[in-house]
Amino acid sequence: MPSDSYKEFQQNLTDVKRLVSLHNNLSRPNGTGTRGKRGLGHLTRGGIVLLCAAWERYVESVLEEGAAFLARKHTLATLPASPKKLVQDFVNGGKSTFTAATLPANLEAAMIEAVRFKTVGPPGGVGGLNTPKHKQLKPLFDTMLCVPDVGTQWSNGTTPIDNFVSARGEVAHRGGQAKYVHFAVLTKAVVLVSGYVIETDNYLSDHLRSQVTPHRRPWNRQTP
Repeated sequence: MPSDSYKEFQQNLTDVKRLVSLHNNLSRPNGTGTRGKRGLGHLTRGGIVLLCAAWERYVESVLEEGAAFLARKHTLATLPASPKKLVQDFVNGGKSTFTAATLPANLEAAMIEAVRFKTVGPPGGVGGLNTPKHKQLKPLFDTMLCVPDVGTQWSNGTTPIDNFVSARGEVAHRGGQAKYVHFAVLTKAVVLVSGYVIETDNYLSDHLRSQVTPHRRPWNRQTP
């Protein structure tokens, strides 16, 4: 089985695929509708926003899932240096529901709190991961999962995913005034982002296995 984060991504992708299907049905001449493709720009723009949200949610979720795995398989004493510092600083800073004294017995729960604080932001507050580009993701994967540069594991490099997130930003900020998103751009983006997700998931399956003793995968690799 893949990670729970990957399975959630696939579920979130359903809404994007529904917009693709609706666009096909409403457009002409290929569909049964009468509207020109530019008249359906709201569907392609909406698809880009939902797809980026699915990517962002995947990253948040897999960081949490991976860090929780490390916490389950380690004690505070054996936890790798970077996630150990993360959770200790979080607890010692008074941001956790746990204290330094209760941390060793509640390592996984405290780790989840620390990761969520970094990725989602404090409860009822603002912050967290809002722009899931490589520059923002690199330090998170390093700190939480001991991955120096997750971008080196992406076969397409970092530029395509960064450009995609930038396109989402234009739509989010300009709405209907944003540049028209061609249908082919959306369908290619679905394939592109899905590729980044599965490569990340597979790499972490291998990497996290090497971070615990005895070696054990947190989830199984998937065939692209």
